[in-house]
Amino acid sequence: MSSAVVLLGAGAVMAQTVDEDMKPLPGKYESRVELLSMDIPGVPANMMGMMKGAFERSVTICLTPEEVEEGYKDALRKSQDGECKYKSFSATGGKMNAEMVCDTDNGPMNLTMTGTGTPTTSDVTMMMRGNMGPGPGSMSMRVRQKRIGDC
Repeated sequence: MSSAVVLLGAGAVMAQTVDEDMKPLPGKYESRVELLSMDIPGVPANMMGMMKGAFERSVTICLTPEEVEEGYKDALRKSQDGECKYKSFSATGGKMNAEMVCDTDNGPMNLTMTGTGTPTTSDVTMMMRGNMGPGPGSMSMRVRQKRIGDC
């Protein structure tokens, strides 16, 4: 994905709640992105299929001991591309919720996330709303991460 979804919050003002038990372990993670839905009025069906292929992917990331200090905030950030600032972030009781605004090539993108996490896995659904390139719209994606070993 060339634009949108980074969870970067350096200097951002936000409400934050994080349980100590909701931190991923350092190590190598496989991150799988699945496109659940896309609604961009006026975009032909064949173009939607091409866009789906561009968004779905599997990547491997490495989280250092320093990066896991921020919990899933950094883990989710490393799995994405873009320039975003958190409005809120909560990771308690095995559940995560976040809101952010991302600066993209097409303008601001609003993003909400809900999901679950353990020290070795996470499963997060993201809803994006904004200018998708061809025009205003929304899309929903699922990002699943699992620890697969040491870096």
